[in-house]
Amino acid sequence: MTKKIKAAENAPEWRGFDIDELRYQQAYAQARLEICKERMAASAQGLYSNSALTKGHGIMGKVLGSLNYMDYIFLAFKVGRKAYSLFHRK
Repeated sequence: MTKKIKAAENAPEWRGFDIDELRYQQAYAQARLEICKERMAASAQGLYSNSALTKGHGIMGKVLGSLNYMDYIFLAFKVGRKAYSLFHRK
């Protein structure tokens, strides 16, 4: 009892896009991608600039503002190792 939907008899068969339409679609998608990238970069910059730790207020802000990613990784490793040794001992 399933009914199959038939296309209209007089409807022309779709042949796809021509080369100009494909180029337009590609350029449009690329432009949308670039706009999204710019929006993401702007929002990430806004988050980073509004961080309370890196504003430079006091000595902690100056210390944390001068560290790079490798320094953060190294500090996390050292703190994690110390915490593990403290809690691993029963």
